Amino acid sequence: MNGDIIRDLRIMSRGSGYDTSQVDDLLRRIAVELDAGRPAGPVIENATLRTRAAGRPYDIDAVDWFLDELLLRPGHAGLAGSSADPWRDLAIAQLTRGGVDPTKRARNRRRYFSEEFQDAWRNFGQQPSAYLRWGRVKGVVRPSRWEFELRTADQQAIASFRGWPLYRASAGGRSFTVNATKIPARSIPDTWPPNIAELAARTWRDQTGHFATKTMSSGEQRGQARRVSQLVDETGIPILYVHGLNFNRRAYACITFPDQRWLRFLVRGTRRANAIMTAVDQEGNIVARYRKPSRDRPRKWGSVEITVNPGRKLTDELVLAIAISVPMLDSYFHSPSGGG
Repeated sequence: MNGDIIRDLRIMSRGSGYDTSQVDDLLRRIAVELDAGRPAGPVIENATLRTRAAGRPYDIDAVDWFLDELLLRPGHAGLAGSSADPWRDLAIAQLTRGGVDPTKRARNRRRYFSEEFQDAWRNFGQQPSAYLRWGRVKGVVRPSRWEFELRTADQQAIASFRGWPLYRASAGGRSFTVNATKIPARSIPDTWPPNIAELAARTWRDQTGHFATKTMSSGEQRGQARRVSQLVDETGIPILYVHGLNFNRRAYACITFPDQRWLRFLVRGTRRANAIMTAVDQEGNIVARYRKPSRDRPRKWGSVEITVNPGRKLTDELVLAIAISVPMLDSYFHSPSGGG
């Protein structure tokens, strides 16, 4: 990692996000530190960034992901480099290395991103992987009926889901149920179920921005806590927690396991037809990738193709997490007005 890589970085802009000038200044300071052979960690850790809804600010999720990667893996940051993992250097967030003339008008920059995203969409699945497909349960013809299953390349169903948003699931011969979290009004975090307060605080931070200057209120934490769902087994033991959202072109949905391992679901693309969603774990490793098949582009809640890193064993836990996360690709493009 060196300063030239930082200077070549181009980040997608959107309707609201981090102040562009502040991010650019932070990246310049990081480049100076790297060129001088000094670690950039202190500069990043002490950074605060304004969020704004004007001036074509930078995508919060992309900036957070890149800076967090620099802190986690200073020599890599999710950019090109040698690695034994064939998936390690795949692009993940709404950014790219160079290729965009900063003097071009914003719409031309967006066109470049769109073309790059389309190329990545076409090359989906070229890396070694296990192939899965999410689709409607065979024989279900009513489009309003939420009955889906996750199948292997040889059409073997390995998980099924019925109902939405609180639904029943099955995998590995076991049954699971999604339960909402009950958080009474004016309650305090100490009275909530285990792990919920921490998940609510992390979701708020992911939504607001890891480097934003805002402070979470108790009401905001309660609001986030009420949106946490638990997937429990037949005995009521939580298998995983679903929290955050992929919505309105923000990607802060997350699945957390009881041992505090987690998956975040970042989206790279300008529309469903060129988008790839990537499941990344707490160590920055790519676990799975998702895209909609070309023949399903106009449809919502249709089939989805999934590739899984060959270094990951398809446990029941991972199968359930993958299946639950599939709708996050579609919902990323939903908007408050109902468009998408």
